[in-house]
Amino acid sequence: MKIFTPYPYLSEETVYESGSGASISGFNHVQALSKYCEVFLPSKEPEEYQDNVYGVPQTFETIDDSLRWFEQHEFDAVLMFEPNVNELAFFRHVCPAPIVIRLSCCFGQNREFLNQVLNCYSLLRPYDALSPKSTWCTRELATCVFDPSYLRPITNGVDTEVFKPTDKLAARKEVAEVTGDQRFLEMPIVGFCSRFEPGKGAFPFLRIADLNPDVLFAVIGQQFVPINHPPNVIFLGPQPYNRMPLYYNLLDVLCSLSVYSYESCPSVVLEGMACGLPIVATRFAGAPELLSNCGRMIGVTRFENEPLSVSGYIAPEAVSDTIRSLIDSKTEREKSGQQARERAEGFSWDRIAKQHVELFEDLLQKHERGTCPLPLTVHFVQGYNLKEHAHSLSKAYNYLGSQQGPLPRVPFLHQDLPFLEGLGLYLSQALHPNEVEAALLGIAGDRETCHQTLRKIRHMGDMLMSP
Repeated sequence: MKIFTPYPYLSEETVYESGSGASISGFNHVQALSKYCEVFLPSKEPEEYQDNVYGVPQTFETIDDSLRWFEQHEFDAVLMFEPNVNELAFFRHVCPAPIVIRLSCCFGQNREFLNQVLNCYSLLRPYDALSPKSTWCTRELATCVFDPSYLRPITNGVDTEVFKPTDKLAARKEVAEVTGDQRFLEMPIVGFCSRFEPGKGAFPFLRIADLNPDVLFAVIGQQFVPINHPPNVIFLGPQPYNRMPLYYNLLDVLCSLSVYSYESCPSVVLEGMACGLPIVATRFAGAPELLSNCGRMIGVTRFENEPLSVSGYIAPEAVSDTIRSLIDSKTEREKSGQQARERAEGFSWDRIAKQHVELFEDLLQKHERGTCPLPLTVHFVQGYNLKEHAHSLSKAYNYLGSQQGPLPRVPFLHQDLPFLEGLGLYLSQALHPNEVEAALLGIAGDRETCHQTLRKIRHMGDMLMSP
Protein backbone atom coordinates (compact mmCIF):
# COMPACT_ATOMS: atom_id res chain seq x y z
CA MET A 1 0.00 0.00 0.00
CA LYS A 2 1.32 3.46 -0.96
CA ILE A 3 0.44 6.44 1.25
CA PHE A 4 1.14 10.10 0.45
CA THR A 5 1.32 12.62 3.27
CA PRO A 6 1.84 16.26 2.20
CA TYR A 7 4.41 17.27 4.84
CA PRO A 8 8.20 17.41 4.48
CA TYR A 9 10.24 14.75 6.26
CA LEU A 10 11.82 15.75 9.57
CA SER A 11 14.54 13.71 11.22
CA GLU A 12 14.02 12.20 14.66
CA GLU A 13 16.57 14.60 16.13
CA THR A 14 14.84 17.67 14.65
CA VAL A 15 11.39 16.55 15.79
CA TYR A 16 12.45 15.69 19.33
CA GLU A 17 14.36 18.95 19.77
CA SER A 18 11.35 20.97 18.59
CA GLY A 19 9.15 19.61 21.38
CA SER A 20 6.12 20.26 19.14
CA GLY A 21 3.32 17.81 19.93
CA ALA A 22 1.96 18.03 16.36
CA SER A 23 5.39 17.33 14.83
CA ILE A 24 6.06 14.43 17.19
CA SER A 25 2.64 12.92 16.47
CA GLY A 26 3.13 13.21 12.70
CA PHE A 27 6.62 11.71 12.92
CA ASN A 28 5.36 8.76 14.99
CA HIS A 29 2.50 8.17 12.53
CA VAL A 30 4.97 7.94 9.63
CA GLN A 31 7.30 5.64 11.56
CA ALA A 32 4.47 3.31 12.53
CA LEU A 33 2.88 3.20 9.07
CA SER A 34 6.23 2.45 7.43
CA LYS A 35 6.05 -1.08 8.89
CA TYR A 36 2.97 -1.83 6.77
CA CYS A 37 2.99 0.72 3.92
CA GLU A 38 5.27 2.71 1.68
CA VAL A 39 5.03 6.31 2.89
CA PHE A 40 5.84 9.17 0.48
CA LEU A 41 6.52 12.77 1.49
CA PRO A 42 7.29 15.87 -0.63
CA SER A 43 10.96 16.67 -1.17
CA LYS A 44 13.17 18.60 -3.59
CA GLU A 45 14.98 15.49 -4.81
CA PRO A 46 14.12 11.77 -4.81
CA GLU A 47 15.32 10.34 -1.53
CA GLU A 48 14.99 7.23 0.62
CA TYR A 49 15.00 8.38 4.23
CA GLN A 50 14.65 4.89 5.71
CA ASP A 51 12.92 1.63 4.91
CA ASN A 52 9.56 2.38 3.25
CA VAL A 53 9.83 6.17 3.78
CA TYR A 54 10.59 8.15 0.61
CA GLY A 55 10.87 11.74 -0.51
CA VAL A 56 9.34 12.50 -3.92
CA PRO A 57 9.64 15.76 -5.91
CA GLN A 58 6.23 17.30 -6.59
CA THR A 59 5.09 18.55 -9.97
CA PHE A 60 2.17 20.79 -9.04
CA GLU A 61 2.78 23.80 -11.33
CA THR A 62 -0.48 23.26 -13.21
CA ILE A 63 -3.57 21.13 -12.65
CA ASP A 64 -2.65 18.96 -15.63
CA ASP A 65 0.83 18.41 -14.18
CA SER A 66 -0.72 17.47 -10.85
CA LEU A 67 -3.17 15.03 -12.44
CA ARG A 68 -0.35 13.32 -14.29
CA TRP A 69 1.83 13.24 -11.16
CA PHE A 70 -0.80 11.48 -9.05
CA GLU A 71 -1.68 9.13 -11.91
CA GLN A 72 1.98 8.20 -12.27
CA HIS A 73 2.47 7.44 -8.55
CA GLU A 74 -0.79 5.51 -8.04
CA PHE A 75 -1.14 6.26 -4.33
CA ASP A 76 -3.67 4.22 -2.39
CA ALA A 77 -4.48 7.02 0.07
CA VAL A 78 -3.59 10.56 1.15
CA LEU A 79 -3.12 11.14 4.89
CA MET A 80 -3.44 14.75 6.13
CA PHE A 81 -2.57 15.62 9.73
CA GLU A 82 -4.82 18.67 9.97
CA PRO A 83 -7.98 20.01 8.32
CA ASN A 84 -6.90 22.36 5.53
CA VAL A 85 -9.72 23.09 3.10
CA ASN A 86 -7.41 24.46 0.38
CA GLU A 87 -5.25 21.33 0.41
CA LEU A 88 -8.32 19.09 0.49
CA ALA A 89 -9.93 20.87 -2.48
CA PHE A 90 -6.72 20.38 -4.44
CA PHE A 91 -6.17 16.72 -3.52
CA ARG A 92 -9.73 15.64 -4.20
CA HIS A 93 -9.51 17.25 -7.65
CA VAL A 94 -6.22 15.69 -8.72
CA CYS A 95 -6.03 12.46 -6.73
CA PRO A 96 -8.68 9.73 -7.01
CA ALA A 97 -7.39 7.89 -3.92
CA PRO A 98 -9.21 8.16 -0.55
CA ILE A 99 -8.24 11.08 1.69
CA VAL A 100 -8.08 10.75 5.49
CA ILE A 101 -7.79 13.88 7.65
CA ARG A 102 -6.62 13.53 11.26
CA LEU A 103 -8.41 15.79 13.77
CA SER A 104 -6.60 16.79 16.96
CA CYS A 105 -9.64 18.46 18.54
CA CYS A 106 -13.27 19.48 18.02
CA PHE A 107 -13.67 23.18 18.54
CA GLY A 108 -10.75 25.53 19.02
CA GLN A 109 -11.18 29.07 20.25
CA ASN A 110 -14.62 30.46 19.32
CA ARG A 111 -15.30 27.35 17.17
CA GLU A 112 -12.44 28.27 14.83
CA PHE A 113 -11.22 24.69 14.43
CA LEU A 114 -14.78 23.36 14.12
CA ASN A 115 -15.40 25.66 11.16
CA GLN A 116 -12.26 24.32 9.46
CA VAL A 117 -13.53 20.78 10.03
CA LEU A 118 -16.99 21.61 8.62
CA ASN A 119 -15.39 23.25 5.57
CA CYS A 120 -13.55 20.00 4.91
CA TYR A 121 -16.63 17.87 5.66
CA SER A 122 -18.53 19.66 2.88
CA LEU A 123 -15.85 18.60 0.35
CA LEU A 124 -15.44 14.95 1.33
CA ARG A 125 -16.22 12.33 -1.26
CA PRO A 126 -18.19 9.25 -0.16
CA TYR A 127 -14.93 7.31 0.25
CA ASP A 128 -12.99 9.98 2.23
CA ALA A 129 -12.93 10.27 6.03
CA LEU A 130 -12.29 12.54 8.99
CA SER A 131 -10.34 10.73 11.71
CA PRO A 132 -10.75 12.32 15.18
CA LYS A 133 -8.23 11.27 17.82
CA SER A 134 -10.91 10.27 20.33
CA THR A 135 -14.45 8.93 20.41
CA TRP A 136 -15.31 11.95 22.57
CA CYS A 137 -14.33 14.24 19.70
CA THR A 138 -16.32 12.03 17.33
CA ARG A 139 -19.45 12.34 19.48
CA GLU A 140 -19.08 16.11 19.73
CA LEU A 141 -18.63 16.50 15.95
CA ALA A 142 -21.49 14.10 15.23
CA THR A 143 -23.92 16.64 16.72
CA CYS A 144 -22.88 19.11 14.01
CA VAL A 145 -23.18 16.95 10.89
CA PHE A 146 -25.92 14.89 9.31
CA ASP A 147 -23.75 11.93 8.29
CA PRO A 148 -21.40 10.82 11.10
CA SER A 149 -20.23 7.82 9.04
CA TYR A 150 -17.48 10.12 7.72
CA LEU A 151 -16.05 10.25 11.28
CA ARG A 152 -13.64 7.36 11.89
CA PRO A 153 -11.87 7.77 15.26
CA ILE A 154 -8.33 6.51 15.83
CA THR A 155 -6.41 7.65 18.91
CA ASN A 156 -2.76 8.62 19.04
CA GLY A 157 -0.29 6.00 20.18
CA VAL A 158 2.64 5.72 22.56
CA ASP A 159 6.04 4.06 22.22
CA THR A 160 5.90 1.55 25.07
CA GLU A 161 9.58 0.67 24.57
CA VAL A 162 10.68 4.27 25.20
CA PHE A 163 8.05 5.21 27.78
CA LYS A 164 8.24 2.49 30.43
CA PRO A 165 8.74 2.18 34.19
CA THR A 166 12.34 2.56 35.40
CA ASP A 167 13.99 2.84 38.80
CA LYS A 168 12.29 5.74 40.56
CA LEU A 169 15.09 6.40 43.05
CA ALA A 170 17.72 6.52 40.29
CA ALA A 171 15.57 9.05 38.36
CA ARG A 172 15.21 11.22 41.47
CA LYS A 173 18.92 11.13 42.21
CA GLU A 174 19.76 12.21 38.65
CA VAL A 175 17.32 15.16 38.69
CA ALA A 176 18.36 16.15 42.21
CA GLU A 177 21.98 16.26 41.05
CA VAL A 178 21.13 18.32 37.95
CA THR A 179 18.98 20.82 39.85
CA GLY A 180 20.85 20.82 43.15
CA ASP A 181 17.49 20.44 44.91
CA GLN A 182 17.47 17.67 47.55
CA ARG A 183 13.70 17.82 47.91
CA PHE A 184 13.50 15.35 45.02
CA LEU A 185 14.92 12.77 47.45
CA GLU A 186 12.89 13.82 50.47
CA MET A 187 9.30 14.57 49.41
CA PRO A 188 6.50 12.90 47.45
CA ILE A 189 6.35 14.39 43.93
CA VAL A 190 3.33 15.32 41.82
CA GLY A 191 4.01 16.22 38.20
CA PHE A 192 2.58 18.59 35.59
CA CYS A 193 4.04 17.67 32.18
CA SER A 194 2.56 20.16 29.73
CA ARG A 195 2.71 23.78 28.69
CA PHE A 196 2.04 25.75 31.87
CA GLU A 197 -0.96 27.82 30.83
CA PRO A 198 -4.63 28.29 31.78
CA GLY A 199 -6.11 25.74 29.37
CA LYS A 200 -3.80 23.05 30.72
CA GLY A 201 -4.84 23.68 34.34
CA ALA A 202 -1.87 25.80 35.47
CA PHE A 203 -3.65 27.86 38.10
CA PRO A 204 -5.55 24.98 39.73
CA PHE A 205 -2.19 23.18 39.94
CA LEU A 206 -0.70 26.09 41.92
CA ARG A 207 -3.70 26.10 44.25
CA ILE A 208 -3.38 22.33 44.78
CA ALA A 209 0.28 22.83 45.71
CA ASP A 210 -0.75 25.48 48.22
CA LEU A 211 -3.11 22.94 49.83
CA ASN A 212 -0.34 20.31 50.13
CA PRO A 213 2.82 21.99 51.49
CA ASP A 214 4.45 18.62 52.32
CA VAL A 215 4.42 17.54 48.65
CA LEU A 216 6.76 18.74 45.87
CA PHE A 217 4.95 19.86 42.70
CA ALA A 218 7.14 19.69 39.58
CA VAL A 219 6.29 21.54 36.36
CA ILE A 220 7.98 20.06 33.27
CA GLY A 221 7.26 21.89 30.03
CA GLN A 222 7.20 25.30 28.36
CA GLN A 223 6.17 27.78 30.98
CA PHE A 224 6.01 31.16 32.54
CA VAL A 225 6.99 31.32 36.19
CA PRO A 226 4.49 33.31 38.27
CA ILE A 227 6.01 35.98 40.48
CA ASN A 228 4.16 34.54 43.44
CA HIS A 229 3.83 30.79 43.71
CA PRO A 230 3.94 28.26 46.54
CA PRO A 231 7.52 27.40 47.59
CA ASN A 232 6.85 23.69 47.01
CA VAL A 233 6.40 24.27 43.25
CA ILE A 234 9.54 23.78 41.17
CA PHE A 235 9.79 24.76 37.51
CA LEU A 236 12.08 22.45 35.53
CA GLY A 237 11.47 23.98 32.11
CA PRO A 238 10.90 22.18 28.78
CA GLN A 239 12.83 18.95 28.34
CA PRO A 240 13.83 17.09 25.17
CA TYR A 241 11.24 14.50 24.18
CA ASN A 242 13.67 11.60 24.56
CA ARG A 243 14.44 12.76 28.15
CA MET A 244 10.78 12.81 29.23
CA PRO A 245 10.75 9.15 30.43
CA LEU A 246 13.29 10.17 33.10
CA TYR A 247 11.02 12.95 34.38
CA TYR A 248 7.87 10.83 34.32
CA ASN A 249 9.63 8.15 36.36
CA LEU A 250 10.63 10.45 39.22
CA LEU A 251 6.93 11.22 39.91
CA ASP A 252 4.58 9.58 42.40
CA VAL A 253 1.47 10.98 40.72
CA LEU A 254 0.90 12.66 37.34
CA CYS A 255 -1.73 15.40 36.90
CA SER A 256 -3.36 16.03 33.53
CA LEU A 257 -5.77 18.90 34.17
CA SER A 258 -6.51 20.03 30.63
CA VAL A 259 -9.74 21.81 29.74
CA TYR A 260 -8.11 23.10 26.58
CA SER A 261 -10.45 23.51 23.61
CA TYR A 262 -7.67 22.55 21.19
CA GLU A 263 -7.14 19.11 22.73
CA SER A 264 -8.75 15.74 22.04
CA CYS A 265 -6.22 13.01 22.86
CA PRO A 266 -3.70 14.15 25.51
CA SER A 267 -0.36 12.45 24.77
CA VAL A 268 0.85 13.19 28.29
CA VAL A 269 -1.79 10.78 29.62
CA LEU A 270 -0.63 7.98 27.30
CA GLU A 271 3.05 8.59 28.14
CA GLY A 272 2.36 8.68 31.88
CA MET A 273 0.33 5.48 31.64
CA ALA A 274 3.15 3.76 29.74
CA CYS A 275 5.57 4.78 32.52
CA GLY A 276 3.31 3.09 35.07
CA LEU A 277 2.11 6.23 36.85
CA PRO A 278 -1.14 6.71 38.73
CA ILE A 279 -2.86 9.55 36.90
CA VAL A 280 -5.32 12.19 38.05
CA ALA A 281 -7.04 13.67 34.99
CA THR A 282 -10.01 15.84 34.13
CA ARG A 283 -13.13 14.12 32.83
CA PHE A 284 -12.70 16.01 29.58
CA ALA A 285 -11.86 15.31 25.93
CA GLY A 286 -10.21 11.94 25.32
CA ALA A 287 -8.63 11.37 28.74
CA PRO A 288 -11.49 9.20 30.14
CA GLU A 289 -11.39 6.74 27.22
CA LEU A 290 -7.59 6.49 27.44
CA LEU A 291 -7.62 5.84 31.19
CA SER A 292 -10.86 3.87 31.51
CA ASN A 293 -10.81 2.50 35.08
CA CYS A 294 -7.06 2.80 35.66
CA GLY A 295 -7.03 6.51 36.60
CA ARG A 296 -8.78 8.98 38.85
CA MET A 297 -11.15 11.34 37.03
CA ILE A 298 -12.07 14.88 38.15
CA GLY A 299 -15.31 16.50 37.01
CA VAL A 300 -15.22 19.68 34.92
CA THR A 301 -17.76 22.50 34.82
CA ARG A 302 -18.06 23.24 31.11
CA PHE A 303 -18.23 26.80 29.73
CA GLU A 304 -20.61 27.73 26.92
CA ASN A 305 -18.07 30.21 25.57
CA GLU A 306 -14.31 29.74 25.46
CA PRO A 307 -12.29 32.57 27.01
CA LEU A 308 -8.59 32.05 26.35
CA SER A 309 -9.46 28.67 24.75
CA VAL A 310 -10.39 27.41 28.23
CA SER A 311 -13.49 25.21 28.05
CA GLY A 312 -14.20 24.56 31.72
CA TYR A 313 -13.39 24.97 35.40
CA ILE A 314 -11.75 22.45 37.74
CA ALA A 315 -12.22 22.59 41.51
CA PRO A 316 -8.70 22.47 43.01
CA GLU A 317 -10.01 21.04 46.28
CA ALA A 318 -11.42 17.96 44.50
CA VAL A 319 -8.10 17.36 42.72
CA SER A 320 -6.21 17.87 45.99
CA ASP A 321 -8.31 15.27 47.82
CA THR A 322 -7.75 12.73 45.04
CA ILE A 323 -3.99 13.34 44.97
CA ARG A 324 -3.85 13.09 48.76
CA SER A 325 -5.52 9.67 48.73
CA LEU A 326 -2.85 8.39 46.32
CA ILE A 327 0.08 10.00 48.14
CA ASP A 328 -1.08 8.43 51.43
CA SER A 329 -1.43 4.90 49.98
CA LYS A 330 1.57 3.27 48.32
CA THR A 331 -0.59 0.20 47.64
CA GLU A 332 -3.13 2.25 45.68
CA ARG A 333 -0.39 4.06 43.75
CA GLU A 334 1.29 0.82 42.71
CA LYS A 335 -2.00 -0.86 41.79
CA SER A 336 -3.16 2.13 39.71
CA GLY A 337 0.26 2.46 38.03
CA GLN A 338 0.37 -1.22 37.09
CA GLN A 339 -3.14 -1.05 35.59
CA ALA A 340 -2.12 2.07 33.65
CA ARG A 341 0.93 0.36 32.16
CA GLU A 342 -1.09 -2.69 31.11
CA ARG A 343 -3.70 -0.50 29.45
CA ALA A 344 -1.06 1.65 27.69
CA GLU A 345 0.22 -1.45 25.88
CA GLY A 346 -3.07 -1.46 23.97
CA PHE A 347 -2.20 1.98 22.52
CA SER A 348 1.11 1.02 20.92
CA TRP A 349 1.95 2.84 17.69
CA ASP A 350 2.01 -0.54 15.95
CA ARG A 351 -1.66 -1.09 16.81
CA ILE A 352 -2.54 2.46 15.72
CA ALA A 353 -0.82 1.85 12.36
CA LYS A 354 -2.86 -1.31 11.84
CA GLN A 355 -6.07 0.64 12.51
CA HIS A 356 -5.05 3.18 9.85
CA VAL A 357 -4.36 0.42 7.34
CA GLU A 358 -7.79 -1.11 8.04
CA LEU A 359 -9.37 2.30 7.48
CA PHE A 360 -7.50 2.82 4.18
CA GLU A 361 -8.59 -0.64 2.99
CA ASP A 362 -12.22 0.02 3.89
CA LEU A 363 -12.21 3.36 2.04
CA LEU A 364 -10.57 1.76 -1.02
CA GLN A 365 -13.41 -0.79 -1.13
CA LYS A 366 -15.94 2.05 -1.00
CA HIS A 367 -14.09 3.77 -3.84
CA GLU A 368 -14.18 0.65 -5.99
CA ARG A 369 -17.91 0.17 -5.41
CA GLY A 370 -18.62 3.67 -6.69
CA THR A 371 -21.90 5.49 -6.16
CA CYS A 372 -25.21 5.27 -7.94
CA PRO A 373 -26.79 8.61 -8.89
CA LEU A 374 -30.36 9.14 -7.77
CA PRO A 375 -32.63 8.33 -10.80
CA LEU A 376 -34.80 11.34 -10.15
CA THR A 377 -35.46 14.78 -11.52
CA VAL A 378 -37.32 17.65 -9.87
CA HIS A 379 -39.30 20.59 -11.24
CA PHE A 380 -40.51 23.61 -9.30
CA VAL A 381 -43.91 25.20 -9.91
CA GLN A 382 -45.82 28.17 -8.57
CA GLY A 383 -49.27 27.84 -7.08
CA TYR A 384 -51.67 29.09 -4.43
CA ASN A 385 -52.59 27.43 -1.20
CA LEU A 386 -56.06 27.28 0.37
CA LYS A 387 -55.54 30.73 1.88
CA GLU A 388 -54.76 32.10 -1.58
CA HIS A 389 -51.14 32.78 -0.73
CA ALA A 390 -48.60 32.29 -3.50
CA HIS A 391 -46.18 29.46 -2.78
CA SER A 392 -43.76 27.08 -4.43
CA LEU A 393 -44.09 23.31 -4.80
CA SER A 394 -41.65 20.68 -5.93
CA LYS A 395 -42.75 18.00 -8.37
CA ALA A 396 -40.44 15.00 -8.48
CA TYR A 397 -40.35 12.58 -11.42
CA ASN A 398 -38.71 9.20 -11.66
CA TYR A 399 -37.23 8.30 -15.07
CA LEU A 400 -37.41 4.52 -14.66
CA GLY A 401 -35.48 2.78 -17.38
CA SER A 402 -34.13 6.00 -18.91
CA GLN A 403 -30.92 4.14 -19.84
CA GLN A 404 -32.88 2.46 -22.67
CA GLY A 405 -34.24 5.71 -24.01
CA PRO A 406 -36.76 8.41 -23.13
CA LEU A 407 -39.75 7.08 -21.20
CA PRO A 408 -42.80 8.85 -19.80
CA ARG A 409 -41.95 10.38 -16.45
CA VAL A 410 -43.86 9.04 -13.46
CA PRO A 411 -44.74 11.34 -10.52
CA PHE A 412 -42.79 10.18 -7.49
CA LEU A 413 -45.21 8.66 -4.95
CA HIS A 414 -48.03 10.48 -6.84
CA GLN A 415 -47.71 13.59 -4.70
CA ASP A 416 -46.08 16.98 -4.58
CA LEU A 417 -43.14 17.58 -2.27
CA PRO A 418 -42.51 20.44 0.13
CA PHE A 419 -40.12 22.99 -1.27
CA LEU A 420 -37.20 22.14 1.03
CA GLU A 421 -37.34 18.43 0.19
CA GLY A 422 -37.66 19.13 -3.52
CA LEU A 423 -34.75 21.53 -3.43
CA GLY A 424 -32.65 18.96 -1.60
CA LEU A 425 -33.47 16.31 -4.21
CA TYR A 426 -32.73 18.76 -7.02
CA LEU A 427 -29.38 19.79 -5.58
CA SER A 428 -28.43 16.18 -4.90
CA GLN A 429 -28.30 15.58 -8.68
CA ALA A 430 -25.28 17.87 -9.04
CA LEU A 431 -23.77 18.39 -5.60
CA HIS A 432 -22.08 16.22 -3.01
CA PRO A 433 -24.48 15.23 -0.17
CA ASN A 434 -22.50 17.29 2.34
CA GLU A 435 -22.81 20.38 0.14
CA VAL A 436 -26.58 19.76 -0.07
CA GLU A 437 -26.59 19.60 3.73
CA ALA A 438 -24.87 23.00 3.97
CA ALA A 439 -27.32 24.57 1.47
CA LEU A 440 -30.42 23.25 3.26
CA LEU A 441 -29.07 24.40 6.62
CA GLY A 442 -28.79 27.93 5.21
CA ILE A 443 -32.39 27.88 3.98
CA ALA A 444 -34.00 26.00 6.88
CA GLY A 445 -32.23 28.13 9.48
CA ASP A 446 -31.94 25.34 12.06
CA ARG A 447 -30.07 22.06 12.11
CA GLU A 448 -32.98 19.83 13.19
CA THR A 449 -35.23 20.85 10.27
CA CYS A 450 -32.30 20.44 7.90
CA HIS A 451 -31.50 16.94 9.19
CA GLN A 452 -35.16 15.82 9.12
CA THR A 453 -35.31 16.84 5.46
CA LEU A 454 -32.05 15.05 4.67
CA ARG A 455 -33.31 11.89 6.37
CA LYS A 456 -36.44 11.93 4.19
CA ILE A 457 -34.39 12.53 1.03
CA ARG A 458 -32.13 9.62 1.91
CA HIS A 459 -35.11 7.32 2.50
CA MET A 460 -36.57 8.35 -0.88
CA GLY A 461 -33.28 7.47 -2.54
CA ASP A 462 -33.13 4.11 -0.74
CA MET A 463 -36.66 3.27 -1.97
CA LEU A 464 -35.85 4.22 -5.55
CA MET A 465 -32.64 2.23 -5.71
CA SER A 466 -33.81 -0.85 -3.79
CA PRO A 467 -34.32 -4.06 -5.82
